Amino acid sequence: MRALERYQLPADVQERLTELEELSNKAEEGDKAARQELKQKLLASSPAVIARASDVSRRAQHRLIETAAGGSELTQYALSGRLDVMREEIAGDNPTPLEVLLTEQVVSCWLWLTLLDALNSGQFWRGSGKAISVGPSYLRQMVKIQESAHRRFISSIQALARVRKLQAGTPGIQFNTQINLR
Repeated sequence: MRALERYQLPADVQERLTELEELSNKAEEGDKAARQELKQKLLASSPAVIARASDVSRRAQHRLIETAAGGSELTQYALSGRLDVMREEIAGDNPTPLEVLLTEQVVSCWLWLTLLDALNSGQFWRGSGKAISVGPSYLRQMVKIQESAHRRFISSIQALARVRKLQAGTPGIQFNTQINLR
């Protein structure tokens, strides 16, 4: 399967999401009939439609991407594409639903950690113009947040590795070595 192919939405899913989004907009404007119709159509939708409509993680990622891009369309599209490629590479061929969830966690943690790296490194940059100097307590707090993000990132990678090991059904290998010195 080509990179990104798995994450591109089928036409019927995209069509249904567009329909639901239009109903959602009407419901948000106070249309009670649209609200009821939205509820019924969502419940009658395929699992793929429901999963995509409720994907809070992806929405959060897009907010972070917009922030990191700083108004650059190129950076925004490139980061979004990079996350899709990472999902493809990390999930591998025929991932289980649990592997898909953990892959999404790994990708989200990577994005957050990368943005914190950029933010923290910006505190030490002294380019042209006057840089804002922050106090050591702020830097310590930011480093703590970054370390926490790093732990979550490593933990999500380890969880995915554990799941894959358990799914493979291979028992752990243990080596016992005895050395007698006389």
